[in-house]
Amino acid sequence: MEKQYLLKEGDFIKTFTKTQSEYLADYFKAKKLIDKKKGITKISKITGISVSRLNNWTRTNKKIPNALKCLIKTKNRGYFSIEMNSRQAESLAYLVGYNMGDGNIHRSLCNTWFYGHSEDFIEFDKLIKPFSVKGRIYVYKIHNGKMCISDNAFTHFMVALGCPIGDKTKSIFFIPKWILNTKKKSEIKRKFLQGLCDSELSNLKVIKRTRFAFQSLKFYSIKIEELVEEGKKYLNQIKDLMLEFRVATGETMVDRSYIRSRDNSKMVQLYFAVHSNYINLYNFISNIGFLYNKKRKNTTKKYLKKIKLLSQKELENIKKYKQGAIKRKKGLSAYKIAQKLKIPIHQAKNWFYRGTKPMFRYYLMD
Repeated sequence: MEKQYLLKEGDFIKTFTKTQSEYLADYFKAKKLIDKKKGITKISKITGISVSRLNNWTRTNKKIPNALKCLIKTKNRGYFSIEMNSRQAESLAYLVGYNMGDGNIHRSLCNTWFYGHSEDFIEFDKLIKPFSVKGRIYVYKIHNGKMCISDNAFTHFMVALGCPIGDKTKSIFFIPKWILNTKKKSEIKRKFLQGLCDSELSNLKVIKRTRFAFQSLKFYSIKIEELVEEGKKYLNQIKDLMLEFRVATGETMVDRSYIRSRDNSKMVQLYFAVHSNYINLYNFISNIGFLYNKKRKNTTKKYLKKIKLLSQKELENIKKYKQGAIKRKKGLSAYKIAQKLKIPIHQAKNWFYRGTKPMFRYYLMD
């Protein structure tokens, strides 16, 4: 079977500016003629490249185009030989997901930033080590911080993999095709979602004054007013991906609008919620969950055992409801159904007399 690689050289070159790409094309054009021992003056006439630039390229590698230096560095690190189903590809899927959530690519494509809890970034160093780069961690509050990878080859690489450049609120971007095109419930998709959830999904929280109920987990995204529809499409892609892992979500909604003070842009906050019934929460924790966000990971671990137990009870209730519905069609009373299924009378009455049946659309079962 032919090997499938994560990235082609041509896709990487597309991350360069028009000027950088033209310089690169000129260099390759001239290099072919230089290798054929053509004279500099003749090459200049054929290609239209100045003699001074050609002299720089032939005398020393220090004056070759910066784009070529970046490309050579990328090749030497083996970025173009990463296979689709490798551990490295999974790590990159996580990093792309996190960066699309709470990260940033500098407009000059020299730095890649990640924002979050400073202790979590210790794990990031392990993720990025195979790519021959190291991050620098900055702590600017008690535990909040950021990690910066100051490397143009790695940053261009992240952009080629689908990370947006600059202000994400003013950018149109979607889930990269190399992630979407993997098989259903692939590890690539899981790692991408874990990166997004570690950076953007709210933490699990018990609702006060109720019997062990949880707030819905919410995923937020902000767009300028002109890009609201594109923002909704992006969130709907995430919802569809979660659905593959048996996690049900609500509709994409507008939360609020406001004027951003730094540039007077009208911003719109969008969100969707992960349903908080026990079955759905257990599906989320066991099928996706948080990976390196220690605070959220520890919270889910704290409640996992009880959520699992209650989800099993919910599943049993649904199973009994379906059995009871068949018996009801055959004419059995709620009392008879309750006896046969060994459930309380009031529960059978609620199901078959009052119409308070389980909300199946919120329960995704295998």
